[in-house]
Amino acid sequence: MAVKTFTTGEVLTAADTNTYLNNGGLVFVKQVTVGSAVSSVDVTSCFSSTYINYRVLFNNIGGLTSGMNMGVRLLSGTTATTTGYYGILMYASVTVSSAYAGATDNNGSSFSFVGSIGNGNVCQSGFDIGSPYETKQTNIGPSNFVATVGKTDIGYYIGGLYNATSYDGFRVLPNVGTMTGGTITVYGYRMG
Repeated sequence: MAVKTFTTGEVLTAADTNTYLNNGGLVFVKQVTVGSAVSSVDVTSCFSSTYINYRVLFNNIGGLTSGMNMGVRLLSGTTATTTGYYGILMYASVTVSSAYAGATDNNGSSFSFVGSIGNGNVCQSGFDIGSPYETKQTNIGPSNFVATVGKTDIGYYIGGLYNATSYDGFRVLPNVGTMTGGTITVYGYRMG
């Protein structure tokens, strides 16, 4: 929708306000609080036909295992897809300026690298999920991956799940240990 230009003295109607405030940006969908010493967290009923693309934020998710990686499995109801995930993590160490490395998911059991527990033993990460509810491939990323085992690595992860399944949620799970505290928040991308 085109942007409307208002002039001095013109009346801003309720209809104009509702129309132009509702035509773009992120819209809060759901927030889940992580429990104490849990091995996974399900975020259900967050994807629907209302939005095509979503933004997911991990905020202060704590973990007992420094350097643990956070993974995501997509859910249809409470059933998780546990195969067919492809992705790549590219990262570099901030202490070794010329070193870089990578890791992959090749028909893996999850998107394995959407975040990690780093300094302060908390995960702060964000990533997009494209077309999870539609019956076509679902893409993820880029995630901002901060701190692996050495706590000095930064990078990003992108991936795809190449099936024709409609998903309405996702499961967050660490590769080792458990999670404690923090939140997982989902936003929908409203297209103007």
